[in-house]
Amino acid sequence: MSPGHTSPNSDIPGVTYLSRDPALPRPHIGVLGSVHGDEECGVEAIRDLLRRGEAGELALGVGTMVLIHGNPEASALGTRSTEGGADINRILDFDWVTTLPRDQWTSEHHRAVALRPVLEDVDVLLDLHSASKETPAFGIVNAVPRSLEVAKRLGVGFVVHSWGELSPKVTIGVLQRGERPGISVECGQHHDPQTNARALDITERFLRYVGALEGEEPALTEVIELEVEEILKKPSPAFRFARPLLGMERLDAGELVGTDGTIDFRLEKTRWAILPNEGAAVGGDLLYLAKEAG
Repeated sequence: MSPGHTSPNSDIPGVTYLSRDPALPRPHIGVLGSVHGDEECGVEAIRDLLRRGEAGELALGVGTMVLIHGNPEASALGTRSTEGGADINRILDFDWVTTLPRDQWTSEHHRAVALRPVLEDVDVLLDLHSASKETPAFGIVNAVPRSLEVAKRLGVGFVVHSWGELSPKVTIGVLQRGERPGISVECGQHHDPQTNARALDITERFLRYVGALEGEEPALTEVIELEVEEILKKPSPAFRFARPLLGMERLDAGELVGTDGTIDFRLEKTRWAILPNEGAAVGGDLLYLAKEAG
C-alpha cells in the first residue's frame, strides 16, 4: 500500500481530503465527526484515518474521502457548543441566513456557513455522534433510499428514519435536499473507549461498502427500523424521569415517563425511547419517542 494524498482545505479549517489520486476525483465520500464538541468519537476516527492514510496503512479505493471536523472550537472546549453558541446540528436549514442579523451570529452560525459548500458537495455522508447516556449504536437515515441500504451495512441494530421535525436542520438533511444519501450514527456514550472503537469500526464498514476502502464488503445486518413520532421538550427544571431510561429501550403503553409534580407524561401507546437526556435545558430535547416503521 502506498501513502495516500492528503490535501487540507485551505479555506475551511478542519476539512481534509484523502485519496490515492492527487486529482481528488469523485465520488467525494464524506465522514463528519464532532459537530458537537463533547462527542469525541468522530474526530478520533478521522484522525486515525488520516494517520494511517498518510503512512500507507490504508488500502484506498475509489474517489476521495472528505474528512470533516465539525466544530473544532467546541472540541477544544470539550463542550457541545461554544460558550453562548448554537447547536450546528439544529441550524443547517440555513433559514436564518437572511433573517438573523449577522452581528447575532455565534461561532456555530459562522461554522455552518463555512461547512455548507462542503456538505453540499459530498456524494454520500457518514456523520458520527455519541450520546450523554448509554445507548446501543444506531443509525439515522435521510429519506434517500440508498441511505437505508448503507445503514444496514454498518453493524448497528437499529435504524431511525429521520429526526421528524428536525430533519431539515441536521447534517443529513443537507444531503437530502441534494437527493444524496446521508447517515448519522450514534456510536455509544461520550468518552467511552468502546464508543471510539465502535465509531472507527462503523466508519471502516461505511468506507468499504461505498468503495473508498478496498476489502471485503461488510455483511448485511438485520435491523429494527423506527420512526420518530414525537420529541418531548423539558417543561421545567423539576422534571424528572420516573425511572432511569436507556437509549433504545422499549416503553409500554400506559407507562409514566416522567413528572415535575404538576405535569405528568404518560404514554398512550408502546414506543421506543431514543437519547433520553434528563439534563436538557428547559425547552430542550428531553426524549425522542419512536414507533416501529411500517
